[in-house]
Amino acid sequence: MNNKRFVLQSLIHHWRINLTVALGVAAATAVLTGALLIGDSMRGSLRALTLGRLGLIDEVLVTPNFFRQELVKELETSEAFQQELYQQATAAILFPQGTLESSADDGEAKNINVASNILVLGINEQFWSFGQTEREQSIQPAEDQIVLNQPLADELDVKVGDTVTLRLPNDKQVNADSPLGSQDDRIRSIPRLTVSEIIPAEDLGRFSLASSQQVSLNAYVNLSFLQDELDQEGRANAILVSGGQIDSPPDEVASSILQKSLKPTIDDLGLLITDVILQWEAEDGASDDHVVMQYHSLSSVKMMLDDATVKLADNALGDDAQHVLTYLANAMMKVPDGESPSVVGGVVEEKREPEIFGEIVPYSMITAIDSKEGLGPLLNAEHQPVLIGDDEVVINSWLAEDLGISLGDYLRIDYFEPETTHGQTIERWIDLKVVEIFSITEPRRPYSRRRKALFNQPPTLLNDPDLTPEVPGVTDQESINDWDLPFATVNRIRGQDDNYWNNYRTTPKAFVSLNLGRKLWGSRFGNHTTIRVPFSDKQAVAEKLQDTISRSGDTLDMKFISVKRDGLKAAAGSTPFDGLFLGLSLFVIASALMLIVVLFKLGIQQRASQLGVLLAIGITRKQVSKLLIYEALVVSAVGAAFGIIIGIAYGKLMLTGLSTWWVDAVITSFLTFHITFRSLAIGYLLGVLISAATIAWTIRKISNLTARQLLAGNSDHVVFAIASKIRQRKISVALILFVLGMILAVVAALPDMGSSLGSEGQAGAFVGAGFLVLTALLLRIRTLLQGGWNTNTVRRINMPLSWLASRNAGRNPGRSTLTIGLMATASFLIIAMGAFKLAPSENGRGGFTYWGLSSMPVYENLAQQDLLTSVFEKNDADQLTAETILCLRYKPGDDASCSNVFQAARPRVLGVPQTFISYFDNATTPFRWGANTASAEQAANPWHVLDSVDTAHHGTKEDPVPVVIDKNTAMYSLKLYGGMEQLFDVTYEDGHTVHFKVVGLLANSILQGSLLVGEQDFKQLFPHISGYRYFLATGQESEGTIRSILENRFRDQGLDMQSTQSLLEELLAVQNTYISAFQSLGALGLLLGTFGLATVQLRSILERRGELALMKATGFSPGRLVKMVLCENIVLLCTGLVTGVLAAMFAVLPHILFAEASPPGGDLFVMLMIILVVGVISGLLAVRATLRAPLIPALRGE
Repeated sequence: MNNKRFVLQSLIHHWRINLTVALGVAAATAVLTGALLIGDSMRGSLRALTLGRLGLIDEVLVTPNFFRQELVKELETSEAFQQELYQQATAAILFPQGTLESSADDGEAKNINVASNILVLGINEQFWSFGQTEREQSIQPAEDQIVLNQPLADELDVKVGDTVTLRLPNDKQVNADSPLGSQDDRIRSIPRLTVSEIIPAEDLGRFSLASSQQVSLNAYVNLSFLQDELDQEGRANAILVSGGQIDSPPDEVASSILQKSLKPTIDDLGLLITDVILQWEAEDGASDDHVVMQYHSLSSVKMMLDDATVKLADNALGDDAQHVLTYLANAMMKVPDGESPSVVGGVVEEKREPEIFGEIVPYSMITAIDSKEGLGPLLNAEHQPVLIGDDEVVINSWLAEDLGISLGDYLRIDYFEPETTHGQTIERWIDLKVVEIFSITEPRRPYSRRRKALFNQPPTLLNDPDLTPEVPGVTDQESINDWDLPFATVNRIRGQDDNYWNNYRTTPKAFVSLNLGRKLWGSRFGNHTTIRVPFSDKQAVAEKLQDTISRSGDTLDMKFISVKRDGLKAAAGSTPFDGLFLGLSLFVIASALMLIVVLFKLGIQQRASQLGVLLAIGITRKQVSKLLIYEALVVSAVGAAFGIIIGIAYGKLMLTGLSTWWVDAVITSFLTFHITFRSLAIGYLLGVLISAATIAWTIRKISNLTARQLLAGNSDHVVFAIASKIRQRKISVALILFVLGMILAVVAALPDMGSSLGSEGQAGAFVGAGFLVLTALLLRIRTLLQGGWNTNTVRRINMPLSWLASRNAGRNPGRSTLTIGLMATASFLIIAMGAFKLAPSENGRGGFTYWGLSSMPVYENLAQQDLLTSVFEKNDADQLTAETILCLRYKPGDDASCSNVFQAARPRVLGVPQTFISYFDNATTPFRWGANTASAEQAANPWHVLDSVDTAHHGTKEDPVPVVIDKNTAMYSLKLYGGMEQLFDVTYEDGHTVHFKVVGLLANSILQGSLLVGEQDFKQLFPHISGYRYFLATGQESEGTIRSILENRFRDQGLDMQSTQSLLEELLAVQNTYISAFQSLGALGLLLGTFGLATVQLRSILERRGELALMKATGFSPGRLVKMVLCENIVLLCTGLVTGVLAAMFAVLPHILFAEASPPGGDLFVMLMIILVVGVISGLLAVRATLRAPLIPALRGE
């Protein structure tokens, strides 16, 4: 008989035991395959979500400025489309932070529902062609109509035909954080929009720029209608581009070509080029107009030119560019005689009185400029530029005459700081020495709203109102009294001031050096208001700028975002679910492998005499081992094939759990089952290899048995004692493993070490610690079982049946230890993981009751108690005075908390003001810190690591921005494992890369998911973001008064206050739900353990049939034999449970002491009782086998 035939016949003859071994292999393979399929399903589901929400849209451009709609048509004729890299594009208006309000009258009261932070899309019919859904009829909204997706309709409780009010940001020319920018009228309301359609949240019905499994709240408005409402006819702020393929977005090269193909005009960039001509005509009209000077002025619709625009202009215009910064002086006056002037200045603390200062010139323009030959404006008699020192000023003749100032006198200038502080203006003053007085020419005919002034004498170069950019509400008014200023005028406007306005408009009255102007009035919004260029051809200047844009590819704020490619990259997930489930299934896999060992040894026991015959007839041990290995490979291959099928079912079951029972782990039900051949192949091969290797190890352990032992039916060594030296050596090894396990457990628990290891490192350290402690305990148990028994021991035992049961448990230490290990592994997993369930704590909430996010900013920092009376009504202000409200700046971005299973690429950012930091100097319930870099002086309040500094950090590698993050955000979402002072970078939508340095880690807080930076750094990084949108407040949640006051006052801003308790519960529920899922895996290990226990008992009975027959023949009653076998089962069961409990407690203890783990609760006690009951039932099955065993024939065989 050849080897193949022998193996085949053996497989058939011993099919029962081979089937049980194959089932053990199937269990191990199923867990491996199921874990891999869970990872496939998570990635596949996230990918499907991404493709679903974007449809055919691959690239999106969203800019704060409105550009010509024709730009899209120009793009469609560009290189990117001619090469067929992209197929279509459409213009749109996108507002990611809108507010929608509905109201219903139920007869008693008017119920108002507000949905904030909704995505508002102004779209045309072409937008719907980017979707994957073919619609029988158009759902495009008409004028005065709005389409909602289902989640938004549910939020507002509206139906088709209801009316709603839409509120959008109303961006002004000047930033609201500037003292010259109005904080009022920043919201544009569009009332009485009729809901024409409610569409499902699928396909473009869940369109979103953010990668998240949570559904976006979307509202769709007619593009033309929205353009009219916003006074932006024919203009848009977004472009949607498609490459034509749903699941295959264009690559980075194509994206680069698309960006270079975008050719915005100066107008599209929000820039203006104005021709400025200073001229006069003779009174007799005999000659043509005389031109004194002419130039081009480059300005911005936002009043200030930001640094990027200035850099672009400098590159395009070179040395021809002359920078100008014009600012508003609140008052100018002569420094009184007898008062020492100060070029340092200070804060204006009281109103300026004419009795002290004499004449006071209010609200005048002052320009910072370095004069240039040809452009001036300050040229001496030789037409050379006049240089101004940083402590000097040049004034015009009108101001000198009005104030009675001569050369050498000092001029005091009052002005607002260029940026508000907590929404409040700060007025400062400075004294400068008058070094030159230049004359200006009075016009023959003054200015009016529609015409310029007319000169009959040559105006001077200082007669130039265009040194000041256009500011609607100021430069277009007939009188200073008509100015629409964002602050109250405190200085009296005199008759001569209005006369100056009529004759000279915004012509500056004073000039300082550009360097001084930048120091005094430069800000994060920019350091220049205009750039002057020598006169040539206006179109040539524009072409120079556009050529520079084309060559550099720098289109300022007009940058395409590869939303689909970025989304698919984010779909890889923040957590590798296959690795996660596989790692926490290792104990289950180990249990399955131990079960394979027990089952295979049982099979060897049943065929021991057959193996003995093979050896007796001359077949070598090596040949016998090969035959057994071949047989094991076949069994493993068949078992693994079954395991693949079971693994698919197991994966589906786990996925069903994540969508139902454990939905808190992924926040919303979105998972669908995905199978890949790669995972099936890997699962199958791993199952076969691991199982075959385990069986081969088992065969090696029994290959040393003699033919006589095998012929007698003995397939294992029966050991009653081991040598003392060997026993001591094993005890020492067990002690070393125990110590190493405890050290590893402490390392995993310590916050500093934990942050250094990272999430995977911490999990690995904890699992490793538990494994080492468990191994140590099992090794010690094995030495006890091998310790032997003597007659003295027998005499000391008062319960001989119990002693006999214990003695029988030690007759085969390896088998008993393996069985104990099965039970210990399951109990360890259930108990240890259960201890890490977290409950919301006051520290996690920072002592706050509410948190809130608004759609549009609130400009006052409500943490300042003195502001409450100016913002709220008196009764509301009185109630708020007893509470604390902290406001933070907010940069929208990806949710980097554990609630988002997508990989966060651009996390949201919170700007922490000094009021927030100072609050925690005396806070009774501060946030808990995992680690920080606070100095000894800052240790009491580590938030001081974000203290404001004189100069904001630039966010470069050399000067990174200090950042505080929740440790869960750092480890799980951002993959930051380096601990304190680790550097990382984030590239934002405009292409700007910011480098951060970790200076603090919070522990399980409501602030997870965000990067927290100092307010000064925030304003430096995101200069165009103004006001506060993120809020924390104290108060009694049961009353809800504070919440109602804040939501009612800031309803137009879309402020939505929520419970911090609920938020923290949601965040912690993710971790707790994963633990529950993994405890279910422990239950699977328990099931395998009980099967193993029953198998061991059956094998023990088979081995001891002769012994049991002899005991029965010598007078042991069947009842005593039953008790003995049952007692053996209970000894193994209880030892396994106690071992698992001890291992879990030792591994968890450091986490209880140093972290936030809690001791095991009553639910785990119930689980242990269930384990005990299941184990006893398996013991009763073994007892049943005992009663059925043919003991008398076995005795005859002896």
